[in-house]
Amino acid sequence: MRLGGDLCCQWGYAVTVDNLQAIVVAVDFTRDSLEAVRTAFVIGRQAESRLHLLHVVHEVTTEASPPQKKKEIKKVLRPVLEVAAESMRAFVKEHDLAKLAKQFKVGLETVVAHGVPASQIIHTAKKVKASMVVVGYSGTSGIDNLLMGATTEKILQLADMPVLVVRAR
Repeated sequence: MRLGGDLCCQWGYAVTVDNLQAIVVAVDFTRDSLEAVRTAFVIGRQAESRLHLLHVVHEVTTEASPPQKKKEIKKVLRPVLEVAAESMRAFVKEHDLAKLAKQFKVGLETVVAHGVPASQIIHTAKKVKASMVVVGYSGTSGIDNLLMGATTEKILQLADMPVLVVRAR
């Protein structure tokens, strides 16, 4: 993939490679998210961007949950977040992403968070002042498609920056 000066999408965003200093890439450790990461590397290479690989552990609590319930959830969530962080380290190592980042002159940061995935992805993107969010999409069928489709759709609804949805080949 070779990029020129501007990337344009159907919603009227004009993204120049010069303003792609930060890109958030949603990672769920699948082949589809690996393809999203690879695509983000190619895009990020043009501007020597910093990629923020983000995995979100879905938290079932809501703001309306009683404080005691929130404490119980956080207690249970802590080991899950540790496993997710280890999975992220393994994902980066398995696919030589640190080496690829150096080769492409792209910064690389991994983030593991918890919450509602779409909301947390957009929250993180705003926090790091990302110019773009990249997500993988498999186009699977059944319940997986319903859940992934719903998350991707929600990201598109919430985002005030371009979102690139990448399909694995």
